[in-house]
Amino acid sequence: MRTMASATPGVARRLLASRLPGLVPHGFGPCRRALASAATDSLGALAPPSRRIVRLMAPAPLREEADAAAAVVAELPSGELVEAVGDADSELDWLLVRAPMEDEVNAMSDKPLLYQDGWLHGATLEAAEHQLGDKVAARIDPEAHPVVEALKTVLRWQGKPDASPPSWFIASVAELYTGKVAGVVRKGRFLVQRPSGAVPERVTMPPELLIVPRDRARKTALAGLLGFAFAASLGTSLHAIAWLRGEPVSLGRMAWPQLVTWLSISALLLTPGTVGPCIGFANSPASTGCVAAWINLLFYSDLFSE
Repeated sequence: MRTMASATPGVARRLLASRLPGLVPHGFGPCRRALASAATDSLGALAPPSRRIVRLMAPAPLREEADAAAAVVAELPSGELVEAVGDADSELDWLLVRAPMEDEVNAMSDKPLLYQDGWLHGATLEAAEHQLGDKVAARIDPEAHPVVEALKTVLRWQGKPDASPPSWFIASVAELYTGKVAGVVRKGRFLVQRPSGAVPERVTMPPELLIVPRDRARKTALAGLLGFAFAASLGTSLHAIAWLRGEPVSLGRMAWPQLVTWLSISALLLTPGTVGPCIGFANSPASTGCVAAWINLLFYSDLFSE
């Protein structure tokens, strides 16, 4: 058993051993290990081998050594995430991997994860959606939210007691925790490590609940535009009501040039100025839309209220 801070020479020796099938057959594990150790010693300090997160497409045994007769240290299920050491795209039969050993992690910690080093033989793998060091936002759906509970009440009034709000609605009010992928845990989940002092400092999430920065920025910007559209529709409707009541269309407080000025400033200055900080602070889409609508309507009130 090794942790995230495993000794590099040991991993390097195992990796070199996997690259010597033509020199030493697979049945001579000790010879291959000795040759890899000698190569490592002669080269001196080696750069740490690259690691890549991959997913098992079918169950596979994790063996202690790159030998079909070696002991099986773990049975990995389909969908499990592991860290492949070295070139995972090579055509070698044996691949050195680090399999996760933890199901749950301490939310307020930066303790290295526990892994089991071992070898996979002829396993069917695919590259994971996220790799070590990738910036992501973990989406945590709320167990209880006032707006969600209000929608559930409406559904019950409509005679749908077992109905739940649509998934997009839940996602719009979910909390977002930004961080970097720092490893994997069991059941095909990623570990997202956040800055020291953040609450929580680390979370574990399946890939479908991790959002890359570009997608998060796009969704937040869309929410801001929807907030602006709501404010623009409400402001225009209030102007139309005032005109129907006899207010001059071209002169005075409710004239159309003032309305166009408000719409232009809101679209070009207020809404972008609101969405930018919301992206930086990882606000939820729902809160971003509400803030954009409120800011624009507050400006409308300042301009046109008596």
